[in-house]
Amino acid sequence: GFGYLETRDGTLLSVNVRLPDSDIYGPGPYPTVIQYSGYAPSKPGSPSGADAGGFLAGTMGFAYVGVNVRGSGCSGGVFDVFNPAQMADGYDAIEAIASQDWVANNKVGMIGLSYAGISQLYVASTQPPSLAAISPLSIYDDTVRGVLAPGGIFNEGFALEWAENVLDNAEPYGQGWEQAVVDAGDETCAENQLLRGQNVD
Repeated sequence: GFGYLETRDGTLLSVNVRLPDSDIYGPGPYPTVIQYSGYAPSKPGSPSGADAGGFLAGTMGFAYVGVNVRGSGCSGGVFDVFNPAQMADGYDAIEAIASQDWVANNKVGMIGLSYAGISQLYVASTQPPSLAAISPLSIYDDTVRGVLAPGGIFNEGFALEWAENVLDNAEPYGQGWEQAVVDAGDETCAENQLLRGQNVD
């Protein structure tokens, strides 16, 4: 289900946990993967990535945890693309999730593409002890030279549209699903939306 994970500085990151059907896959513990991004991995009901959580938990027997980076979705904190705080938060998320009794061998992997792929590189660089594997897809090692200005020429197509979309999604209620969570009585999500004015442009 939907909830929050506290990082070392007290920031609450929104998470969505999906466990496999115990009637099919047994009581656990389960192999566990984390999707960590500024998109909507913690969206209740249907996380981003073509419903990655439902597919992995329902078809493959994996536990899935979607985690929104700080400043996005219902997560607290200030949004700034691929910054050191996101790296530290990712480390904390890995270790907190891996310590759960439903996680096989207390080790987790990371999944995802684009933002969720690139974030794996940043988090893995911090060397969380409980991170067993990453599977980054559709990534760049340098977002400026690889995406925003390949060959030194500003990319006015995809790169500009992507940057604007990511920043728009980090606005208060910018992903759309946050309002339903607040309307259902989640005061933490409502309070975290008030921080969005501090996001870095």
